[in-house]
Amino acid sequence: MKQQQTRLFVVIDPTAAHQLALVKALLIAKLGDCHIHAFLCIHEKIEKSGAYASRKDFKHHSLARATAMLEEEMRPCRISEVSYSTEVVWNSDWVETLLRSLRKSNSDLLIKSSYQHSSARRFFSKTSDYHLIRHCPCPILFTHQGQEWQSDRVLACLDLESTDAGHARLNKAIVRDAAAFVSIMGMDLYIASVCEAEVDLDDHALRARYGELAPTQLGKTYDLGGDRVLLRQGSVVETLQAICAELDPAIVVIGTLARHGIEGKLIGNTAEKLLDVIDADLLTIP
Repeated sequence: MKQQQTRLFVVIDPTAAHQLALVKALLIAKLGDCHIHAFLCIHEKIEKSGAYASRKDFKHHSLARATAMLEEEMRPCRISEVSYSTEVVWNSDWVETLLRSLRKSNSDLLIKSSYQHSSARRFFSKTSDYHLIRHCPCPILFTHQGQEWQSDRVLACLDLESTDAGHARLNKAIVRDAAAFVSIMGMDLYIASVCEAEVDLDDHALRARYGELAPTQLGKTYDLGGDRVLLRQGSVVETLQAICAELDPAIVVIGTLARHGIEGKLIGNTAEKLLDVIDADLLTIP
């Protein structure tokens, strides 16, 4: 029996002239035999409906125009014989509409273009990227680059300080999904971990505490050379940013933690903070 195709859920940006997410999805789909589901949500202000007989007529024509535009955007998929489907919906709350459609689609990966924002804007406004990171049930690939990846490196960022079972499962999921990209795209896997506490990364007690994911065993565990494992001490976000500047990865893979309320607003999440300070595409694992 043929294994079910991996499903890529691609967010089409109606305001963009160039669909960065679709470009990346097509690259992945061609190499990984994936199905692309292109999602487009539109909504026009009622003031623009004056030329039409009714609001309903305006909505009908707007959806028809958007559907035709999306079919034109999918032309590279047809040329490359990549399996795809499209969905065009009308709703003023496109993020919640997207999440409902995503859950119904049973997709394996959400791909969305992202643009760097200032920390102030992220803090004071409820950006779609942050909302998706906290509520999306599947991994998300946030893409900044429009064309093929210029680097052949995938950097998996692990949390080796936290000892609970949830973080252990998340570390395994991060490496698993990073390895999947490496396999599909023909890239090289690197692993990074940042320790904020002042400890000796070669200390025997620390190795025992980390167990299977001990820093000194990481290379052997994942069949990587010593130069592929980067262990650093310092502030997590700033140190990972420095590692990215040094390594220049195409994709950074990191886990996400859902935080809500005041704590979530003030503390945030490493993935959210990295989104605006690195040039690489960011793959978040819930």
